[in-house]
Amino acid sequence: MDVACLQVPNFLIALARRDHPELTGRAIVAGGAPEEHAQVTACSAEAAAAGVTIGTTLRRALALCPKAVFLPLQESFVHTEASRLADVVLERSPLVEAVAPGHIHFEIRGLARLAGMDDEHYIAELLETVQAETGLGAWLGAASSIFPAHAAATALPLVGAGAPHPGRPAPAPRSGRVLVPPGQERDFLAQLPVEVLPVDPVMHVRLRLFGLERVGQVAAIPLSALQAQFGPDGRRAWDLANGRDRSSIVARREEARITEEMDLPAPAASIEPLMVGSEALLNRALAHPDIRGQTVRRLDWWLGLESGEQVSRRVVFREPTSDARHMLFVLRSKLDRLALAAAAASVGVTLSGICSEYAHQANLWQIGPRRQRELEQAIAQLSARVGGPQVYRIVEVQPWSRIPERQLALVAFGS
Repeated sequence: MDVACLQVPNFLIALARRDHPELTGRAIVAGGAPEEHAQVTACSAEAAAAGVTIGTTLRRALALCPKAVFLPLQESFVHTEASRLADVVLERSPLVEAVAPGHIHFEIRGLARLAGMDDEHYIAELLETVQAETGLGAWLGAASSIFPAHAAATALPLVGAGAPHPGRPAPAPRSGRVLVPPGQERDFLAQLPVEVLPVDPVMHVRLRLFGLERVGQVAAIPLSALQAQFGPDGRRAWDLANGRDRSSIVARREEARITEEMDLPAPAASIEPLMVGSEALLNRALAHPDIRGQTVRRLDWWLGLESGEQVSRRVVFREPTSDARHMLFVLRSKLDRLALAAAAASVGVTLSGICSEYAHQANLWQIGPRRQRELEQAIAQLSARVGGPQVYRIVEVQPWSRIPERQLALVAFGS
């Protein structure tokens, strides 16, 4: 085995149920309160069965599933838990790629032999370690290349480990592992649904309209026919369906995120104390060594309420900035209609999207007759010193000509 894929299905919902076991079996919608003008970020299978999908407005989700539990989108918490999961894997693999929160590809070539185990026992022990340290159920697929490992970890929780066939779904356990022996990739993939292929979802729909429901059926189609219908995506799907995957793991650089949080001296329900605390946090974050002298594109702001709830807002700046007052001005505009269910006990900010210093190019000379005369005098002095014209301008000569060289000409500035 060379590559493994670890995936926690529906990561955000899995985190909620880990921390709140009483939510097990209940419909859950993540993204905010129903009265907020926002969209569903994640939903449980129970909510999906009622018609809720990612991207549905929260008000529509409430209408579809009135008994659902609505959770705020705590991106900083999700990011922290995803990093924690990746760190657990990084301690056991030299090359790790975090594809998405709760979805990791990593290299395992030769690791079992170094540990004095066979692949089966090594994978089992790795999965048990991940579950013990994170408290999350996970699926782990291992194969000789990325796509079969990814397909094993992605598809089998949906169709059941014992019956990987879209027509015979079986209840999947909370976690499990699947090893695809070398040389058997094509046979393993054959019975999986076409949705495991990493192509545009529209292509999945069209494949099913053509009667191609399993990966094996896609592999059996002539390559020329698939390319004629789907172009480059058709070629990629055909290669993957036949077990041909030349992609490699690329360790991604972790995005720098600066987080600052503080408890308020006294619970606050009005906007002014919250802005004072936010300004102090922004100044503290901007002084951090990882961000000093640079600008940021995104600000995540949140409040911890006395009731235990969390209220959050995200600001994406039109232009990167390092000005705390400008950040506060834009943030305040997002909080005009903020209504708190309880007083705020804490406030926090996270700065991300860090980039190099950003500035506008100002005019070399201020606009006006005086500056125009100064420019002309400077050009005339330069020409006199050198003994000929040094600055030119473009003028139209024969704009009707079909020969580009005759349409425009360079003439000395001022002539």
